[in-house]
Amino acid sequence: MAEPYVVDPNLKRLVNFNYRPNASIGSGSTAAAIRHELLTGEKVFAKSHFQKGKDIVTSLEKWLKNNPTARSGDRAAAENIIKDLHNALGE
Repeated sequence: MAEPYVVDPNLKRLVNFNYRPNASIGSGSTAAAIRHELLTGEKVFAKSHFQKGKDIVTSLEKWLKNNPTARSGDRAAAENIIKDLHNALGE
């Protein structure tokens, strides 16, 4: 999943934490790193991304709960990242 455009500065911080610019694995997302780790059995840059993925899901769910009237595009971006991470984590 490509990095989505978001407006909210707090959500942007979370999105930036989830994506690595100029990444060599997929879209640069944490979900892409998790899929790569599952497929190859190798860590990406010597780090496991499973816990990071779970932490991002928790943070995005908290952002959604605390921002019920946020821009619909921002909310959709957060929900799609959560879905992508759940899919990568096999949840």
